[in-house]
Amino acid sequence: MGRKPSQLPTGISLEGNRIIIRFTWNGERVREPYHLPATPKNIERAGALRSEIAHRIKFGLFTHADFAKHFPRSTRVLADDAPLFGQLAQLWLDQVEVSPNTRNEYRKVLNRYWMPMFAPRPINSFTFSELRAAVNGIEWSSAKTRNNALIPLRGVFELAVEDELIDRDPSARLKNLKHQKQPADPFTREEAEQIIAHLYEEYAGHSVVHAAYFEFAFFTGMRPSEMLALQWSDIDLKRHYARVAKAQSKGRLNDQTKTATVRDVILNERALHALKAIKPYTYLAGGPVFASPGKTGYKQPGEGYKTEKAQRMVFTRTLKKLGIRHRPAYNTRHTYATMLLMAGANLAFVAAQLGHSITMTTTVYGKWLSGKADAAEMAKLAASIG
Repeated sequence: MGRKPSQLPTGISLEGNRIIIRFTWNGERVREPYHLPATPKNIERAGALRSEIAHRIKFGLFTHADFAKHFPRSTRVLADDAPLFGQLAQLWLDQVEVSPNTRNEYRKVLNRYWMPMFAPRPINSFTFSELRAAVNGIEWSSAKTRNNALIPLRGVFELAVEDELIDRDPSARLKNLKHQKQPADPFTREEAEQIIAHLYEEYAGHSVVHAAYFEFAFFTGMRPSEMLALQWSDIDLKRHYARVAKAQSKGRLNDQTKTATVRDVILNERALHALKAIKPYTYLAGGPVFASPGKTGYKQPGEGYKTEKAQRMVFTRTLKKLGIRHRPAYNTRHTYATMLLMAGANLAFVAAQLGHSITMTTTVYGKWLSGKADAAEMAKLAASIG
């Protein structure tokens, strides 16, 4: 051949009769043999190809599909017949122990973000720097959305490690971003009473379900998904409690709650009043407590709501009529929690009624736990400057 290294195109070297193309991709040095013998013409072709690859890498346009096209016999492509990311993703999705709704959300995330990029890739062909670049290359709507999208991505690689398909998890060092959590924003007791009174004035007959639903929500603190799943068989009217063991979300009934823990919610007088109001219309059917009134746009009488859309519409309309600042209907739960705490209820009792851990209850409602102490300290300041 007689060609000196200095006369070879940039990134091209020779090993016997083989042409070697060298470049850096995703922070790693790559050395791949060209598929044609080392003739002067083929060396020039290899140099042109290497120049094209370097250009595409510079602008972030070089993909694994490009690599596989140019170097189909590379170990990066063959990867010892390792399963593809897409195959492992489906296996992980089938095995992960979550509710059907959560599984569906993971499926959406995989299909939207990770499958288009990674599905045809062997699971042992990934590097941390490549994953980091892919994650950082997406314009996320929020840090929370990004963090949630990383859950199924990490899950796929964790499964690969557990099955001993890879030695190290390249996703393990992908860090979550901090995101600001919104504080609890409950209604005041006066606002809650206004809302409930207006709903009882507005709705009669079977439509009283709307008033009963929100009175029950304000005075039990149950999650909307738990109330949608609540059956009369879950209610013990003699001993005054409701057993919370199921949840219904996005049209699916789950046989467990959000925290996968069964709890008994004590029914106070206001919760019992709500049940008394709706009992003539849904009790004999023996199904959902808060069954639809069957008006236009709703399901047939006696059927349970699939989602909380109807209740949200009623709630939003009521807030507008009353001139009360808008907050989501979910905040009825925060309202009950803060009413208990301000009444001096034991922290462990509040946590048990809400289906929270004590730590979570303290984190979410710490402001109301310290409220009385704060007022006392401010009174000391007022006295000192008075």
